[in-house]
Amino acid sequence: MKTMPKIAILGICTILMLLMDLPVLRQLDEAEAIAGVRRRTARRTAVVVGGTAAASASAATAAANQQAAYSQQQAAAAEQQAAAAQAEAEAYKQQAAAAQAAVPPAPAPAAGGTLPIGTVVSALPADCTTTTSGGVEYYSCGGNYYRAAFQGSQLVYVTAQP
Repeated sequence: MKTMPKIAILGICTILMLLMDLPVLRQLDEAEAIAGVRRRTARRTAVVVGGTAAASASAATAAANQQAAYSQQQAAAAEQQAAAAQAEAEAYKQQAAAAQAAVPPAPAPAAGGTLPIGTVVSALPADCTTTTSGGVEYYSCGGNYYRAAFQGSQLVYVTAQP
């Protein structure tokens, strides 16, 4: 009787040893089975993870600082463009005011002397006759010929050769 339980125990132990070699049933891998290796691995992992987290945090801070500097630069450039546009608008207003304040052309001289071609006058003398030449209407007044033209929004007369 003593041999029968020994054979049974030996058979059960053999079957358990065979089952432990199957990779599906293994609970501990080799590194964890050795005393202290698991603890050292955990420390190394913590150091690496902590170092990586610190590096990524400093990289994120640097990126945020760079974006802030870029946005400040863009704001300064926009302010410069706005100031330049305002100065240009002011110059345009001054030019428009100067054009409005321009002295209107002198009226045509009374009967008598002839004017150089291209002279601008604001009004024709009283004794003018109309002549058409080449599809353009000219006004003959005392030896001068004029044609109508606009200076800005004002009607003026320019001496011309028909």
